[in-house]
Amino acid sequence: MKYNLIIIMFLVNVLCFGQNSEPETKPEKDRLSKIRLTPFFSYDFNLSKDNYNHNYNFNGTTYFTYEKVNYRIGFDIDYFLKKNISISIGVNYSNKDYESMYTCESCFSPSFDYVKLRFIDVPLYGSYHVIFNNFNIFGQLGVVNHFALDHEIRFNNQEVTLEYINEYYLSGKIGLGVSYPLNKHRLFIASDYITGVSNIFEKEDYKIKTLGIRMGIQFLL
Repeated sequence: MKYNLIIIMFLVNVLCFGQNSEPETKPEKDRLSKIRLTPFFSYDFNLSKDNYNHNYNFNGTTYFTYEKVNYRIGFDIDYFLKKNISISIGVNYSNKDYESMYTCESCFSPSFDYVKLRFIDVPLYGSYHVIFNNFNIFGQLGVVNHFALDHEIRFNNQEVTLEYINEYYLSGKIGLGVSYPLNKHRLFIASDYITGVSNIFEKEDYKIKTLGIRMGIQFLL
């Protein structure tokens, strides 16, 4: 009876030790896999409208040319709520420069402008992940907050600040991408379609639309 009691106490201690030691390693793995730091670079194609008719104070038409290099560079922080669901917030610098030509009936000649638009973007979005072998295929849906950083227009070899730009505008975002493991981290490539919800210019119905090819590394923290 005495030996049985000792054996029972020994088994209880082993069981308790096993239960106490398992959570010490498991949450650590969960914690490491739940948070990711994702630096990226994106080359963006501007898909905004080709021309715009002005109907207030003066009548004229602006024709847009989107041949300047547009890009985003920054990082996101991803937090996994579940194995296949994550939420993200980020900060990035974006370049949305373009060229334009303005003409009107009373103009002696068209005006050619180079518009420099730079923003600090704060994206907020959710992602759904599908794991296939080592590939992680993900879709994203959310919003992007744009804060004007630099807004100038160059004409006749002079640069002046655009006074009629909104200092903040909002966009919607939808994306699709895939990642592949690289040691403990992951390489990824994704495509983002970002379209303006609010106007970038005061009194002008002009929204920026871009299609971006985004690449980077997801670091597991």
